[in-house]
Amino acid sequence: MTLTTTDLSEIRAIVREEVGSQVAPLAGRIEALENDVKEIYAMLSRMEKLLMPDKEFQKLSVERKLLKLNRDLQAMAREAGVSLPR
Repeated sequence: MTLTTTDLSEIRAIVREEVGSQVAPLAGRIEALENDVKEIYAMLSRMEKLLMPDKEFQKLSVERKLLKLNRDLQAMAREAGVSLPR
């Protein structure tokens, strides 16, 4: 039995249709994952900027450093929607 050009065209159409129906849901999920990863990187970048001690920070007393770190940590927790213990 030999397949005709029409047979091959029909088979290709069926395969494209099936593959397309399987890829569409994955495309949305991949896009959502990409957005999540971008948001995580942005959050990490903001956290690093808050935690990286600058020259002014180094000049502070230990007590002042702790107070500043506590404020920064509280701000990050609020941004992340996390409730820290008191």
